[in-house]
Amino acid sequence: MNDTSQIREPAQQLLAKLEPIARAVDSGDNSLDWYPQVAAAIDECLEWLAKLDLWGPANRLPSSELWKAAGHLLTRGWLQNQARTKPRGYAGDYEMLAWIYEHRLCDDPLGRLFDRYFQAQAAPQAVRNRMAMMVDWIVEAAAAQQGPLRIAVVGSAFGLEIRDALTKLEANAQAAIQMTLLDIDPAAIGFARASLRDVIDSTQLTAISTNLFRLPERPAAAEPLGGSDRIFCPGIFDYLDDGPATAMLRCLYEQLAPSGQLIVFQFAPHNPTRAYMEWFGNWYLTYREEAMFHGLMESANLPGAIVTYGAEALGIDLYAMIERQQLE
Repeated sequence: MNDTSQIREPAQQLLAKLEPIARAVDSGDNSLDWYPQVAAAIDECLEWLAKLDLWGPANRLPSSELWKAAGHLLTRGWLQNQARTKPRGYAGDYEMLAWIYEHRLCDDPLGRLFDRYFQAQAAPQAVRNRMAMMVDWIVEAAAAQQGPLRIAVVGSAFGLEIRDALTKLEANAQAAIQMTLLDIDPAAIGFARASLRDVIDSTQLTAISTNLFRLPERPAAAEPLGGSDRIFCPGIFDYLDDGPATAMLRCLYEQLAPSGQLIVFQFAPHNPTRAYMEWFGNWYLTYREEAMFHGLMESANLPGAIVTYGAEALGIDLYAMIERQQLE
């Protein structure tokens, strides 16, 4: 749709509702008192925009009208502005994930209201849920493992959930872990190293920045994952079409030790935060229904794989737990 006139009216309505709130909080009114009005204004705007049924690529140009009208206010929300401007080249960067994980809000009085709205959405909560699950799974694996435990995180490898898992372990269990982190962003790797400095010895940590999307065609880049007992892939499949996704599954599965597990997460299209992510954040995912996700696993044709499916508590971030059995 090239005609953006349908977006201008809800954009102007949003602006009209946000401007008096901005003046009030900037003049010293308690910003917390204004949160219901901010949330209602955004909800009403999104309800209007969602009816246009413009998703994914069809949304990109029309969403700019929203920012033309109200961008000078919307940018004051750190989280939605970070998603929109993508200073690290993509929306779900390590800085945003750290803010989501630790439920941070910015200091700007109006921005705090936007950040609070962002953090209250289903998708950030689902991200926190999956991180909590990763913490629990690492602790459980450490308790069950006899001898060294090789754990890897591919993508979103910023280290905070690893830090929190390691702090729950006894010293001998900590000492048995070998951790490998692969991420496309060198800054995320640096952040992870700093986050883990006090909970794991440097000799136990391999942290590498590499082009994750090229792992299937560059076997040498995947070699640090070889022999892993657990490989977590929390976000990258949300950005892969089916062909690259099946190639990635095969690549990561091949790195598992016998009886090792590959855990892959995937957002489903019933994500209720999708309209907010796309219209306000230009944040687009490759969504898969449960049946499509299962089909992806089947099409990868992983030898000896036993797959268990589930989802985090909200049911919008699906996961596949793929165990590699020893073949006779």
